[in-house]
Amino acid sequence: MPSPQPKSRRRSLQFWTFFVPVYFFAAAAFDTSEVTNGEYLKFILATRHSPPQYWSHGRVPPGKENDPVVLVNFHDAVSYCRFVGKRLPTAEEWKSTCEGGKLKKRGDIWEWTASDVDDGSQTYKALCGPSHTCDCSHRYLPHWKNGVKGFRCVQDAIPVT
Repeated sequence: MPSPQPKSRRRSLQFWTFFVPVYFFAAAAFDTSEVTNGEYLKFILATRHSPPQYWSHGRVPPGKENDPVVLVNFHDAVSYCRFVGKRLPTAEEWKSTCEGGKLKKRGDIWEWTASDVDDGSQTYKALCGPSHTCDCSHRYLPHWKNGVKGFRCVQDAIPVT
């Protein structure tokens, strides 16, 4: 018959049983909504990155400052997120956060994620959305863009040591 575990080992196991799920739950903080035209404009002005095609002379259309920025490709989205010290979420992160009810949607758009989808001949990026769904089944080549593709960023949590 095996001997019972010492009390200190049981405490250690109880600590890890509590700590590990909390650490993974707080791994990334999502932006409250999709990146807006107004937010993207600040990035454009600071970096001289090309503006979306629907902006006339590099300016946000009047009254659209708080709408999600669209007509951006995966690379544009990654550049913006890096500029603000963040990253794109994975499709798994996006879906689990959406299913938990913690995603505000400003528009009816699909959102770029960092997740690759390989069909054997090409590598696509997974997109999630649109409004009122937690669907992450949409696939798009990274350089493609259109009027219903936007994004949001996430900030990795700093582990407490």
